[in-house]
Amino acid sequence: MAQMRAELVGLVLEKHGERAKIKLDKDKSKGDKVPKYLEAWCPINVKVGDVVGIEYQEMNKRKMQMVLYGFPVLAVIAGAVFGNSIAIFFGLDKTMPMMLGVVIWLLIAVNYARIFKRDAVREGVQPVVVEIEAPDPIVFDDSKDESEKKQEMN
Repeated sequence: MAQMRAELVGLVLEKHGERAKIKLDKDKSKGDKVPKYLEAWCPINVKVGDVVGIEYQEMNKRKMQMVLYGFPVLAVIAGAVFGNSIAIFFGLDKTMPMMLGVVIWLLIAVNYARIFKRDAVREGVQPVVVEIEAPDPIVFDDSKDESEKKQEMN
Protein backbone atom coordinates (compact mmCIF):
# COMPACT_ATOMS: atom_id res chain seq x y z
CA MET A 1 0.00 0.00 0.00
CA ALA A 2 1.08 3.56 -0.57
CA GLN A 3 2.55 5.43 2.39
CA MET A 4 0.31 8.21 3.71
CA ARG A 5 1.76 11.65 4.39
CA ALA A 6 -0.48 12.45 7.37
CA GLU A 7 0.56 12.36 11.03
CA LEU A 8 -2.20 9.94 12.04
CA VAL A 9 -3.78 7.08 10.09
CA GLY A 10 -7.06 5.45 10.99
CA LEU A 11 -10.29 3.73 9.92
CA VAL A 12 -13.54 5.73 9.71
CA LEU A 13 -16.11 4.13 12.04
CA GLU A 14 -18.91 6.73 11.89
CA LYS A 15 -19.61 9.90 9.92
CA HIS A 16 -22.14 12.55 10.92
CA GLY A 17 -22.14 15.61 8.68
CA GLU A 18 -18.60 16.97 8.71
CA ARG A 19 -17.51 15.05 11.82
CA ALA A 20 -16.03 11.55 11.74
CA LYS A 21 -15.20 9.08 14.50
CA ILE A 22 -11.96 7.30 13.64
CA LYS A 23 -10.14 4.32 15.12
CA LEU A 24 -6.44 5.11 14.85
CA ASP A 25 -3.77 2.66 13.72
CA LYS A 26 -0.88 3.14 16.16
CA ASP A 27 1.58 1.29 13.89
CA LYS A 28 1.04 3.57 10.88
CA SER A 29 0.63 6.79 12.90
CA LYS A 30 3.51 9.08 13.82
CA GLY A 31 3.99 10.44 17.30
CA ASP A 32 4.15 9.27 20.89
CA LYS A 33 0.72 9.57 22.44
CA VAL A 34 -1.63 8.31 19.74
CA PRO A 35 -5.16 7.85 21.13
CA LYS A 36 -7.17 4.73 20.28
CA TYR A 37 -10.16 6.74 18.96
CA LEU A 38 -10.44 10.29 17.68
CA GLU A 39 -13.25 12.54 16.53
CA ALA A 40 -12.09 14.77 13.68
CA TRP A 41 -13.45 17.43 11.36
CA CYS A 42 -13.90 15.90 7.92
CA PRO A 43 -14.14 18.41 5.04
CA ILE A 44 -13.52 15.72 2.38
CA ASN A 45 -15.98 13.09 1.20
CA VAL A 46 -15.16 9.90 3.12
CA LYS A 47 -17.26 6.81 3.74
CA VAL A 48 -17.43 4.47 6.71
CA GLY A 49 -14.64 1.91 6.24
CA ASP A 50 -12.21 4.27 4.47
CA VAL A 51 -8.63 4.47 5.71
CA VAL A 52 -7.83 8.15 6.18
CA GLY A 53 -4.96 10.44 7.13
CA ILE A 54 -5.48 12.98 9.90
CA GLU A 55 -3.41 16.03 10.78
CA TYR A 56 -3.66 18.49 13.63
CA GLN A 57 -4.24 21.94 12.18
CA GLU A 58 -3.75 25.12 14.20
CA MET A 59 -6.82 27.30 14.57
CA ASN A 60 -6.77 30.99 13.73
CA LYS A 61 -7.73 33.01 16.86
CA ARG A 62 -9.89 35.46 14.89
CA LYS A 63 -11.82 32.62 13.22
CA MET A 64 -12.33 30.91 16.58
CA GLN A 65 -13.81 34.08 18.05
CA MET A 66 -16.05 34.53 15.01
CA VAL A 67 -17.47 31.05 15.50
CA LEU A 68 -17.85 31.34 19.27
CA TYR A 69 -19.47 34.79 19.30
CA GLY A 70 -20.61 35.52 15.75
CA PHE A 71 -22.49 32.29 15.21
CA PRO A 72 -24.89 32.82 18.16
CA VAL A 73 -25.50 36.43 17.06
CA LEU A 74 -26.34 35.27 13.55
CA ALA A 75 -28.59 32.57 15.02
CA VAL A 76 -30.60 35.20 16.93
CA ILE A 77 -31.16 37.12 13.69
CA ALA A 78 -32.02 33.94 11.79
CA GLY A 79 -34.42 32.85 14.55
CA ALA A 80 -36.21 36.20 14.43
CA VAL A 81 -36.53 36.02 10.64
CA PHE A 82 -37.72 32.40 10.87
CA GLY A 83 -40.32 33.27 13.54
CA ASN A 84 -41.51 36.28 11.53
CA SER A 85 -41.92 34.11 8.42
CA ILE A 86 -43.92 31.51 10.35
CA ALA A 87 -46.15 34.25 11.83
CA ILE A 88 -46.81 35.74 8.40
CA PHE A 89 -47.47 32.32 6.84
CA PHE A 90 -50.02 31.31 9.49
CA GLY A 91 -51.40 34.83 10.07
CA LEU A 92 -50.39 34.96 13.76
CA ASP A 93 -49.23 37.72 16.05
CA LYS A 94 -45.46 38.05 15.43
CA THR A 95 -44.27 38.22 19.07
CA MET A 96 -44.49 34.57 20.16
CA PRO A 97 -43.26 32.89 16.94
CA MET A 98 -40.30 35.30 16.76
CA MET A 99 -39.35 34.68 20.40
CA LEU A 100 -39.70 30.93 19.95
CA GLY A 101 -37.64 31.05 16.75
CA VAL A 102 -34.89 33.04 18.50
CA VAL A 103 -34.78 30.58 21.42
CA ILE A 104 -34.66 27.48 19.20
CA TRP A 105 -32.00 28.84 16.83
CA LEU A 106 -29.96 30.21 19.74
CA LEU A 107 -29.99 26.81 21.49
CA ILE A 108 -28.72 25.15 18.33
CA ALA A 109 -25.98 27.76 17.85
CA VAL A 110 -24.86 27.66 21.48
CA ASN A 111 -24.69 23.86 21.34
CA TYR A 112 -22.59 24.04 18.16
CA ALA A 113 -20.29 26.68 19.70
CA ARG A 114 -19.93 24.57 22.86
CA ILE A 115 -18.87 21.51 20.82
CA PHE A 116 -16.50 23.66 18.74
CA LYS A 117 -14.98 25.12 21.90
CA ARG A 118 -14.53 21.66 23.40
CA ASP A 119 -12.90 20.23 20.28
CA ALA A 120 -10.82 23.08 18.87
CA VAL A 121 -10.45 26.12 21.07
CA ARG A 122 -9.31 24.43 24.25
CA GLU A 123 -6.22 22.93 22.64
CA GLY A 124 -5.71 25.51 19.89
CA VAL A 125 -5.52 22.73 17.31
CA GLN A 126 -8.14 20.60 15.65
CA PRO A 127 -7.79 17.12 14.12
CA VAL A 128 -8.74 17.29 10.43
CA VAL A 129 -9.09 14.46 7.91
CA VAL A 130 -6.80 15.45 5.03
CA GLU A 131 -6.59 12.41 2.76
CA ILE A 132 -8.07 9.04 1.88
CA GLU A 133 -5.72 6.12 1.34
CA ALA A 134 -6.13 4.75 -2.16
CA PRO A 135 -6.58 0.98 -2.41
CA ASP A 136 -3.87 -1.01 -4.18
CA PRO A 137 -4.33 -0.80 -7.96
CA ILE A 138 -5.34 -3.90 -9.90
CA VAL A 139 -2.57 -4.91 -12.28
CA PHE A 140 -3.34 -6.90 -15.41
CA ASP A 141 -0.63 -9.09 -16.88
CA ASP A 142 -0.58 -8.37 -20.62
CA SER A 143 2.74 -10.14 -21.18
CA LYS A 144 1.12 -13.36 -22.43
CA ASP A 145 1.37 -13.87 -26.14
CA GLU A 146 -1.58 -14.56 -28.43
CA SER A 147 -1.15 -18.35 -28.51
CA GLU A 148 -1.39 -18.61 -24.72
CA LYS A 149 -4.55 -16.46 -24.69
CA LYS A 150 -6.17 -18.71 -27.35
CA GLN A 151 -5.30 -21.84 -25.33
CA GLU A 152 -6.89 -20.33 -22.21
CA MET A 153 -10.08 -19.52 -24.10
CA ASN A 154 -10.44 -23.11 -25.39
